[in-house]
Amino acid sequence: MDTLNIALWFAAGLIFLLGPIILVHELGHFLAARRAGVRVEEFGLGLPPRLLTLWGEPGIIAVGNVQLNVPRRLTLPAGLGLGMPVEAIALRETDGSYRLVRLRPLGEKGSTNREQSLQERPDGRYVIRGPITIYEPGIRYTLNWLPFGGFVRMTGEENPSDPRSLAAQPKRWRLAVMLAGPAMNLLAALLLLVAGYATGYPEQMHVMVERVEPGTAAEEAGLLPGDQILAINGEKIVEGPIQIREIILDSAGQPLVLEVVRDGEPLRLTATPRFVEGRWFLGIAMEAWPNPESVHRYPLPQAVRMAGQDIYRVLDTLVHLPTLLSQGEISAQEARPTSAVGINSILTLALQQSLEWRVAFPALEMAALVSFFLGLTNLLPLPALDGGRVLFVLIEAIRGRRIRPEVEALVHQVGMFVLLALMLFFVVQDIVNPVVAWSLLNR
Repeated sequence: MDTLNIALWFAAGLIFLLGPIILVHELGHFLAARRAGVRVEEFGLGLPPRLLTLWGEPGIIAVGNVQLNVPRRLTLPAGLGLGMPVEAIALRETDGSYRLVRLRPLGEKGSTNREQSLQERPDGRYVIRGPITIYEPGIRYTLNWLPFGGFVRMTGEENPSDPRSLAAQPKRWRLAVMLAGPAMNLLAALLLLVAGYATGYPEQMHVMVERVEPGTAAEEAGLLPGDQILAINGEKIVEGPIQIREIILDSAGQPLVLEVVRDGEPLRLTATPRFVEGRWFLGIAMEAWPNPESVHRYPLPQAVRMAGQDIYRVLDTLVHLPTLLSQGEISAQEARPTSAVGINSILTLALQQSLEWRVAFPALEMAALVSFFLGLTNLLPLPALDGGRVLFVLIEAIRGRRIRPEVEALVHQVGMFVLLALMLFFVVQDIVNPVVAWSLLNR
């Protein structure tokens, strides 16, 4: 197994499919927050610790009555806010303004360490101490070490003391900001499916032979990896491996005439399935391969209708999932929770299929499904998720007053801890017992 090749493909899936899905989610929060007047401090791709700051907007912070310009790439400590006592190190520019070099908190808001002071050091820098009276730090756009996730850091997500914090906004705007991320994912899912049908959907599937088992009927007949099976006993293959398996199982050991294309040349091969461990067996590993002549590009209205039908089928499957599991129609392995590692392996396999088939539909369809499930998952009313924050706003609306900010913050912190622990567990599971065998990504 070529580990480097698998890693490169895995990175391609992350960059071209999973990354944009996460970006769309966070972009929803970002745009809604800006529209609501909430101060956005950081837009991060990946989860901390921070790798680098890609770029930033210049900002302004006033310590007491001294205004400081915040450079684009300067990273400020988290948790700053109006009234917090800080110590700033600054340089004085030729125009008399101050440029912030470094800043550190001296205590919590309301601390007794609030006296204003400004001193020049021997190295020409200035030390300014006092409370923050203006806080507009500018947005930092960052790349972080853990690649599976993203975040929009807003001022005061639970603390309403700052008028530009999220918690200080009216309930309708807080709901809009929290729901915007999942809504963007659901919309993206629909648009990706529409694009998939509009660019071409393969309506008939041949079969590509991936592997021929030694000492089997397939090897004896002369089948080779890379052969495309177009028909068996005159029956055209239009439903891929499922159709071939049914033909083999129903063969009762009778010879099968295979119409094959090898290196562009048509061939006829005869193979007689053998009875092995209670079933008829040919001895090949198969992969679906689209019939190029069957790729149908749907007009936009029809593509929208097809995409809507797909989303309805997914929702119907979710509603009936317990029944399907109990009846054995869906296995526990197929329905198991998976981490970003497992999700990205599925996306990577779909990306490989699209490139090999020269049809965008597999990658677009799988990206749509992942985006759809990401949107639904974030709507669950669990702490630290968007749905959990929405639940707190709804409780506030019902009881007429908000839950204390420190209580809400604690609930979300505990929820985040549990969520990260579960994520780590599922990551290990997806590495040890992968959803998609690692060998399948070694193309």
